[in-house]
Amino acid sequence: MITIKTTLAAVLVAAGLHAQLAAAPAKDEGHAADPEHARLVAARKAANDLPEVMSAEQQAKADRAMTNKAYAEYKAARKRSTDSEAAYRKAFDAALAKVDEGAPALQEKERAAFRERMLKARAAKKGGAKKGVAKADDDEDGDDEPSSPTKSSN
Repeated sequence: MITIKTTLAAVLVAAGLHAQLAAAPAKDEGHAADPEHARLVAARKAANDLPEVMSAEQQAKADRAMTNKAYAEYKAARKRSTDSEAAYRKAFDAALAKVDEGAPALQEKERAAFRERMLKARAAKKGGAKKGVAKADDDEDGDDEPSSPTKSSN
């Protein structure tokens, strides 16, 4: 005759849960024998049940939720900003090419020169050679402005 206990045991063995269920009582028995741990657990439960602790926990959860929401909004705004800046640059470059066919090549040349100056300055700064930066500034033609496609510089 098949009983409920044997059917349940067969299902648990088949599902692989028998090891977890067998280990769970042994773990609980080890802590129950330790009176200091039981005392600490009871104190924690009592402290969590105090009204001021419960309200502080709720406030912490609410603040965390607000932080996560603000961070998500920040990421979305940053993406929108980056996308609109890329669209502006694309439109500006297209308009610049319409106004003067040679202008994009000149602009790229200026950008490359600016990048080169910045790389030299960065290398000099990392190397601690302040003298190299001053010498590089003397060799320049005085045009240290980056060629950024903003209305203020164009």
